[in-house]
Amino acid sequence: MSDHIPLKFESLPNELILEIFDYVNFHDLIKTFCHLNSRLKTIVFSSNLHLYILYPDDVQNSISYQQFLLQFLHSQRYLSRLRLDSNQLTVNNHFINYSHIRSLIIDVPTVTIFNSLTPQAFPRLEYLRLGYSSIRILPSELFQNIFSNQFLYLKRCSLNHINTQTLWSGSPMITSLSVCSDKPNIIIERVLIALENLRTFHLFLTLSNSSIKLNEQISFQHKHLQSFKLHMSGEWSLDKLDSLFFYIPTVKYLGVYSSYFDSNMTKFHWNFSRLATILQNRLPKLIQFDCDLILVKDKFGDIIHHMPPFHSCFHRIEYEIYSENDAFIRIFTS
Repeated sequence: MSDHIPLKFESLPNELILEIFDYVNFHDLIKTFCHLNSRLKTIVFSSNLHLYILYPDDVQNSISYQQFLLQFLHSQRYLSRLRLDSNQLTVNNHFINYSHIRSLIIDVPTVTIFNSLTPQAFPRLEYLRLGYSSIRILPSELFQNIFSNQFLYLKRCSLNHINTQTLWSGSPMITSLSVCSDKPNIIIERVLIALENLRTFHLFLTLSNSSIKLNEQISFQHKHLQSFKLHMSGEWSLDKLDSLFFYIPTVKYLGVYSSYFDSNMTKFHWNFSRLATILQNRLPKLIQFDCDLILVKDKFGDIIHHMPPFHSCFHRIEYEIYSENDAFIRIFTS
């Protein structure tokens, strides 16, 4: 090994500098490195650079930075990751080439955004994340494209408010999904069936008294799901949890979480002996159980001391007093 270690950043090889730049936000990159010397400026403009751009925040409302961003995007033949806010997707359509983008994040999607997300505009998309949208009725065409294999390379996506009733032909390439919903029948009868090779599923599911009861009359059971995280809110019960787990018997890694601000969930009576029976019957391959739950103390008792014998996956469960008046207990895994 050489005794002469470079002491200057400029002495590092291009490959290492590119790797470092990948962790620097666009604004700091411009401010710190672009005008330092010609070599670093050339590296910043290298088409190999894999930048994570948040526009317009990264330009700090500065005209000079906006001009630099335009110059940078013009120089990038293979921009692969992009994070945009609101309608910037269409506003800047004249200078961003979407055809090579593999990762796309939209923080505040609008109807215009939804209509712009087409397989023709993003033919190589592998990862899609859509932030919260206040739109009540979403365009069904996007979900049709996602769940009918129109995005040929899409493997991971994070969505909200799936409420369409259109038919899907299935997307075997998608292996990871995060979704919010208040319609369990769409999740069970539509999403799981459409994603036959799904391995990881992160579900935020809100139930109400009017929610359709899950039932075993639907013979479908997913064959490949390995990891399932469930965030519960609304009118849940252990019976509904039991019914839900019927459809995912291959799960090995399970996480169950409840909202701290949902009065329905803080009053939920967690019978861990019953829960253990449900896990043993519905998830026979389970090897890890994670949780973060808030319980009313007077419904909890001393059950924490008896949890491990209920199920082998309960051995990591801990608890702590959650409120100042000792009314609530938080159950969690470390």
